[in-house]
Amino acid sequence: MRGAPWIPPTGLLAGQLAHGLSWVLLAFLALRGVAAGSIQSLSWVHLIGLAWLSTIALSVLLFVLPQFTDVRWRAESLARAGVAVFAAGAFALATAFWLANWPFVRGAAVVVAAGLLGYVVAACLTLAAALRGAPAERAIARALLAVFAFFAVAAALGVAMTWASSASHLLRSGPAIHAHFAGLGWLTLLVMGVSVRTVGAIAGARSARRWPHIASGASCALAVLVLASGLWWGLDALEWLGSAAAGAGVLIYALDMLDVLRRARVTHRPPQAFLMAGLLWLLVAATLGIGVVAGEPWGPAYVYVALVGWLGQMVNGHLHHIGVRLMATMARGDDDETPPGALLNGALTWLTFWCFQLAVLVGTTGLLAGAPAFLLAAAIAGATGWLAMALNLAAAWRAAHAVTL
Repeated sequence: MRGAPWIPPTGLLAGQLAHGLSWVLLAFLALRGVAAGSIQSLSWVHLIGLAWLSTIALSVLLFVLPQFTDVRWRAESLARAGVAVFAAGAFALATAFWLANWPFVRGAAVVVAAGLLGYVVAACLTLAAALRGAPAERAIARALLAVFAFFAVAAALGVAMTWASSASHLLRSGPAIHAHFAGLGWLTLLVMGVSVRTVGAIAGARSARRWPHIASGASCALAVLVLASGLWWGLDALEWLGSAAAGAGVLIYALDMLDVLRRARVTHRPPQAFLMAGLLWLLVAATLGIGVVAGEPWGPAYVYVALVGWLGQMVNGHLHHIGVRLMATMARGDDDETPPGALLNGALTWLTFWCFQLAVLVGTTGLLAGAPAFLLAAAIAGATGWLAMALNLAAAWRAAHAVTL
């Protein structure tokens, strides 16, 4: 039986299109010598953070949320429409930043926020039902409500900054607060929470302890609030406290997940390698972030590693397992259990993996050294990896249709 796809493929395709375009845009930025932090560099940041990572996250949550909480979606059509509006707004916002057209930026930001609002309303209605369920489902529902709240705050700050005057304190402190609510409070906490469950399918092993999940999530959630307070009021002590909480949270999470991957029993290794790389890049990002608090000029490298290294590689790892499983069920029915390794080309998968790791390493080096040539090399490596991945997934799609079950 072939039902509706359990993850909407259009959201995944839109996200992967943004991923591919991000490498092209990075090459343009490097060739033009555009400074990090300029309005045009924000085009790349939002293409990655919103159009790629967040669009895919919202799409995957359409399946994950009911699976994890054992409740059915309320107002699911509103959530699905919200993803479409959000993705359209994200691409428009990236375009507006590239054109440095401020009225266009304001309009696109409102569209992004409108799409997110529709999605969050539907999610809150659904999670409200989960709050009346069993203790485990209630805990998951509370965690999801927290990450949606962080994302909503980030979106509200983003819209507010587009309308703020140049002398506003919001424009001085807001960007860093907005980035941490979105990057740490929304994407990082979401990936941490979801991966604890999905690593079981990818690795065939799970964490033997519950406390690392609770401690890491609570530390990072607290870190967002403390960091935001420190950044807003200019209090170094709070910034250090928030950084320490974030560092402790990601270290606990990374060590626990690395132990799970060390014990992996699934023989299809590339998704596990992507997850392991993402965890190592997470530790690098945390180190760079602490350096920023200490006064080092590592901000652009910190953002790059967090987005492309940590979050990007975790998404790539899940794509090479869960994404391929989605394609198999779309082609062969919901009962199909074809392993992803049977559909993917191993050589292309490993080429993708190493190209992306090279792109992260070389790009980070270029940002730390202020060398645009390194960023151009990173863009070429990333684009090569993306093309190899696209060819591999296209071949997997054909292979999935080659046998009719």
